[in-house]
Amino acid sequence: LFDKKVASFTPTSDVKSILLVRGDGKIGDSIVSSFLYREIKGSNPKLQVGVLCTANSQHLFDTDPYIDRVHCYPKRAKLWQVSKLTAALPQYDVVIYLSEVLKARDFLMLRCLNAKANIGVAKNVALLNCNIAEKVTGKHSQQYFVEAAKYLALDIHDFSYRFTLPESVEVQVLNFLGERKGKYIAINAFGNTQKRSFSATRLSEVLRSLRARFSDYPIIVLASPTTQQLVNAVVDSMDEVCCLSKTDSIEQSAALIKHSRVFISVDTATVHLAHCFKTQMVAIYRQDPKNYAMWSPNYQPTRSIFTRVARSSSEEVSIEEFNLETLLDSVEEVLLLSQGDE
Repeated sequence: LFDKKVASFTPTSDVKSILLVRGDGKIGDSIVSSFLYREIKGSNPKLQVGVLCTANSQHLFDTDPYIDRVHCYPKRAKLWQVSKLTAALPQYDVVIYLSEVLKARDFLMLRCLNAKANIGVAKNVALLNCNIAEKVTGKHSQQYFVEAAKYLALDIHDFSYRFTLPESVEVQVLNFLGERKGKYIAINAFGNTQKRSFSATRLSEVLRSLRARFSDYPIIVLASPTTQQLVNAVVDSMDEVCCLSKTDSIEQSAALIKHSRVFISVDTATVHLAHCFKTQMVAIYRQDPKNYAMWSPNYQPTRSIFTRVARSSSEEVSIEEFNLETLLDSVEEVLLLSQGDE
C-alpha cells in the first residue's frame, strides 16, 4: 500500500546530509554502527549526520561527537503518528535503513522522509532505490554499514567500534575495583530472554568452576536492574566473586569489561562493547552459522564456544547448554595470550 518506486539515485556532491535509522533500540546494533559516524566525518566533514533512534538508546548517540543531530522516535510508531513525527525532522538527502523486514509504518516513514536516496537491504521494496542486499549476504553486520558508505563513495579507514565511557562512571567502577583492576575475570551471563541467560544454578556452577581452575583471578559478575537480585544472591556465598551492589547503566558494565583481564559473555551487546576496548574475551553462541557470521566478535584475540546442536528445527537451545570444560579451556587459552602481551 505504501511502497512506490522512486527515482534512481547516483552519488554526487549534492548530498549534504545523511540520516541513519536505528529504530530497533538494540544496544549491540548501535555499537556495531558506531564506527560509521566517525568515518563519514573523516571522509567529508561538511556532511550533516543525523540519527533516528529510540529513547532507550538515545544516550549512546547524544555523546557521539561525530553525530550532528539525534532524533528520538518510538520503536513501534502507530501509522497515524508517522506523518506528524517525520514532519518535525529536517530534510535529509540520504536515509540509511538496514532492517531486513519493513512493516507498513516503515514504508510510510520512508515516504514521508522523502529522501533522494533510501539505502537498505529489504528485498523487493521499490522505495529502496539503493539496495545493497546482494553485497552483504552472509556477511558480518558491520559490513552492512561499510557497503552503505561505499555506495555514497565515502572512504572507510578505521573499522574499530567506539563507545563513550563517562569519566564519572569509570572513576566509580575503578574505586570499586581497587587493586583488582586488570586482574579479574568478568562475566555476563544474561541476554534479553530466559533462553539466552544462565539460570542461578548454572551461573553458580560456572563461577565455582572458574574459581577452581583460575584461583589467582577474582571474578566479577555483570548485572542489570532486572538481574541484580539474582546476581547478588549467587555471589553472596562465594569467596572472591562479587558484583556491583547496584547496576544502573550499560556504562557501568562497559567499565567493568574494559578493565577486566578476560571477559566471558552470552550476549552480543556486551560482546560488541568488549570490541570497543579490545578486551580479550570468550563468547558463547548457539549453533547457528548464519547468526554467528552476522554477530561474531569480529576482532582478535577472542575465542567462541557453542551450545549443543538443536534436536529439531523448532527447538530453542538454552545458551547455558554448553560444555563447561570447553569454556574453561578457552579462558585458559585467552589468559595465556594476555600473559604473552605483558
